[in-house]
Amino acid sequence: MNDVLTLYPGGYPVHIDVPQRQVDGAGTALRFALPPRGVNFPLSHAHETKLVVALEGSLALRTGANEPRPLLRPGEAMLLEAGTAHRIAQYGDRPALVGIALWPGAVEEAFRLLERMVAQRGFEHAAVAALFARYGVRWDAAIVSGGHAAALDVTSFRAAARALPPALRERLADCWREWLPPA
Repeated sequence: MNDVLTLYPGGYPVHIDVPQRQVDGAGTALRFALPPRGVNFPLSHAHETKLVVALEGSLALRTGANEPRPLLRPGEAMLLEAGTAHRIAQYGDRPALVGIALWPGAVEEAFRLLERMVAQRGFEHAAVAALFARYGVRWDAAIVSGGHAAALDVTSFRAAARALPPALRERLADCWREWLPPA
């Protein structure tokens, strides 16, 4: 059983598939659906490496304002090194299911605190940005208005998963087997 968080009023639920406590803090993994034309928050993580996986549908990844946007199709992934500003968008005419792994996993606590904060007082951009900043996560508007592009490679989830901490890799292979082809 996973935890389900709501990080934005009326927004899509975020499923914590691998809580950091299950892998001794080595990482965390979550998934969420993006409807047609849906996007996530524009972020950069100072401390975490991030694996982005298209579990269903297609995704476009933006890492700068004007660069070509790499497309991820089901089962494809991209690794984002710490400090890479990014924004994930649904691509095409069907909803997309996004898988995310972050390591190390302490940033998961920011998401849990955000859910409580939003439930108590709604979504306030400045408060969310301040909360994220405490965890080394920057709400990065530069992605939208003229950020620096990073060169990123699209690969299979299986190939990208080799970069994950072993405990997180094993749990993810089990949690996401419904969407990902066997090795």
